[in-house]
Amino acid sequence: MVRVFDVATGRETTQFQSDAGLIKIQFDRDGKSLVCAWINGTAQLRDATTGTELAVIATSSNLPQAVLSPDGRLILSAREDNVGRLLATSGAELRALVGHQDRITAAAFNPDGQLVATGSLDHTARIWSTTEGTSVRMLEGHTGAVTVVAFSPDGQSLLTASSDGTARIWSIAGGLEKVLRGHSGALDSAEFSPNGSYVVTASTEDRTVRLWAVQSGRQIAVLGSQDDASVRRGFTRAAFSADGTHVAIISGEQRVSIVRVFQTPKDLIDFARWTVPRELTPCERRSFFLPEDPATGTCPS
Repeated sequence: MVRVFDVATGRETTQFQSDAGLIKIQFDRDGKSLVCAWINGTAQLRDATTGTELAVIATSSNLPQAVLSPDGRLILSAREDNVGRLLATSGAELRALVGHQDRITAAAFNPDGQLVATGSLDHTARIWSTTEGTSVRMLEGHTGAVTVVAFSPDGQSLLTASSDGTARIWSIAGGLEKVLRGHSGALDSAEFSPNGSYVVTASTEDRTVRLWAVQSGRQIAVLGSQDDASVRRGFTRAAFSADGTHVAIISGEQRVSIVRVFQTPKDLIDFARWTVPRELTPCERRSFFLPEDPATGTCPS
């Protein structure tokens, strides 16, 4: 079952279902269309408001990836034959992306739709031209399957995440820039913040969600964790809100948590002033990384 909700009101706007399990769902840039990939090898393009089916792409094998371009005009599909296929929304094949040595496990378009990135079980990521269908760059360095690829908002960087427990930030023009190490298990989710300054990653295996600074590559915080070993399902997805001030964390199949994040130290201090309309105690000041001396004045008079 797929349910679509209005973020502002929290109300369900439409729902639809399939007899097959859902692998992936993604909206286009303006939120008017969405594409769903199902385990039976079918991809559906639907109207996001009404749920009306606009197009169906059927294959003879499983369809692990189906990604919609930002303008809603192209679909990147990946089956189990190691080949990516650029399709028109009618389902007509436009170009075949040949180069990976194993199954494609992740895909993403850049903001203007001129490039598409793919990740694979062959431990590599590739960047392709959508107009030519040719490989522009191959990114090597991971020691496990590449599970996530995501472009930065400005399209100048690519984020990859892997079953090797690391995420990597690559310059589209110049290669590897940062390696994000801290997880002890395979990564299931990774994305840039809307301003491109941060990355959030999630791992089901180590049961944590982590926030990273792009410029330094340093871990800033662990936003969530599950220490109870009896919990079978950990965090599977984490995503920024449109303004970058919150992270939604999907935990297992039944829970979504919303965590506040702060873009700058000033944001953190302003939040402290708003939530505590009095002078902070020394203990509270330490939790906000402030000097313990109240004489410095953290709250407005």
